[in-house]
Amino acid sequence: MSSQVKQAQSTENNINSLLVTMGLKVDEAVSQAITALLRSNSHIVAGVMENAVAVQELERTIDQAVFSAIEHSEFPPFEAQRITSVSKDLARLAKLAANLGRKVTEVGKHQENEDFSKLQPLAIAVSHLCRQTLRSLTRLDPVLASNAAAGGASVDAYRDYVQRGLGRQESLITDEQDLHLVFASRCLEQIADHAAHLAENLVIFLTGAPEPEKRQSMAC
Repeated sequence: MSSQVKQAQSTENNINSLLVTMGLKVDEAVSQAITALLRSNSHIVAGVMENAVAVQELERTIDQAVFSAIEHSEFPPFEAQRITSVSKDLARLAKLAANLGRKVTEVGKHQENEDFSKLQPLAIAVSHLCRQTLRSLTRLDPVLASNAAAGGASVDAYRDYVQRGLGRQESLITDEQDLHLVFASRCLEQIADHAAHLAENLVIFLTGAPEPEKRQSMAC
């Protein structure tokens, strides 16, 4: 095995390790944000923000490592694109968790003991989807990633839960508590949508399979 191949493998292992660490931080951020929401506890949000900042720093570190790897021809551009795509998705998921955390803090400043219990079924479904997606990365498990990608549909069953509970159209809602519920439910839905998208990208990343458009062109 040549020294160049060894260096390429070392770089790949290092970047994978950074992605796994990033995935763990995102997992913590999402879990903390959902817990803060369901408990109406703004004190937990500090941990969300700390993890979100750590994720941003890891994203920059990965970008630098990828750029250096391309510069030294350690792996091809398409591989770098896959890594960057996963890194960006993770960073986006952390930002969405931070957005939810900020909403909990904002509500807590104006009203104590806000009741978000109506969101619990949706929050549990979103939490499960995110945990499955992020664990597929930390365990480098493409089967788990594939299951997570397919499991995004389970969240759909709860998408209308808040509106049904409120008993009126979103455009007609004026009660402050109900508005908070709607906004928080949107945050959860965005997190779920992005987690499902990340799971799809992880299947590609972990298996080395061609991207959908490439598979289609190869079949023609």
